[in-house]
Amino acid sequence: MKPLELLLSRYNDKLYEYTLKSDAMILGERFKGGVFRPSAKVLRYSQITGALKSVLGLTDLHAVGVIDSYSVEYIIYSPQDKLSRRSKIPLMAEVLTNVEARVYVASAADLPDRLELTVGALKNKGFGVASMNLKRILNREEILSGGLKEGRLATRLPFEEEIYNGVYGIVKIYKPIHGYMFKSISITEGIYVKAVMEGSKVRGPDFLSEVNSHNPVRWEELSYIDIVVEKIRQDRRFKNMRFSSKELNELAEAYERYGPSAAKLLLLNKMERVRRSSREYNKLNSLLYLVNFLKDSGIQNSIAAYIIKKLKAILEIRRW
Repeated sequence: MKPLELLLSRYNDKLYEYTLKSDAMILGERFKGGVFRPSAKVLRYSQITGALKSVLGLTDLHAVGVIDSYSVEYIIYSPQDKLSRRSKIPLMAEVLTNVEARVYVASAADLPDRLELTVGALKNKGFGVASMNLKRILNREEILSGGLKEGRLATRLPFEEEIYNGVYGIVKIYKPIHGYMFKSISITEGIYVKAVMEGSKVRGPDFLSEVNSHNPVRWEELSYIDIVVEKIRQDRRFKNMRFSSKELNELAEAYERYGPSAAKLLLLNKMERVRRSSREYNKLNSLLYLVNFLKDSGIQNSIAAYIIKKLKAILEIRRW
């Protein structure tokens, strides 16, 4: 397929670029069994496309967003059981505030200059209210004349060539980070589809990628939890380490339920049993360092446990 082929033939050669602003958004899903609900830092395809289809009443539409700036805050809330009307265990949610983003929309129908919509989680509590203003309309020739460059993908798209290439002009995915995203197939039903995640190394329009992918992290722009995760990602102790989901989940459960001391005891007991295997011993020793690091960071046990569970994903982003 030629780059932007569907944009030209099916969507009138128009890619609408909007600026989006929101006071507060939650763009994540609660981790099963956890009490911390992190927020994604990208406006993924499924989220913004679904929101726009709903407000515009259209079915043939593609949209994806790139967040340029935000701050991070946290709220504690307690969801209520719909039958008993009793509150469940309190949850902590990460909230993106003062969000400014760009949204790129392909539609067969003409779109308005201004839109109001809600995006993300906890809409019934007032989160996700956003306004979009049309900045410009791009066509295939303009996008290609700007050059297709190599960089890191700054958003999340379905792993479907007709979308990432035919609509958005990403011609090559060098080192993908794969995941899944929810795709609506009707008002009440949906399926999970394979996705190419943010951080994947791609060649495409620079407005969808971080072209300068080797720039140092701008620590002042990150939340404290982001800083903790980024330091883990960059730590050379974890280079070439491979962890199983089972051992990470076991360690995370011990940390969350009983605290860092119990997690350290679990690791020390395992290290004693594998002392003759330098490979296993070194791997467990790196996890012991991680537990001590998370404890010293001062973050809540539930958040530290979530980071442990997600360690493989954190390290995979760094490895490409």
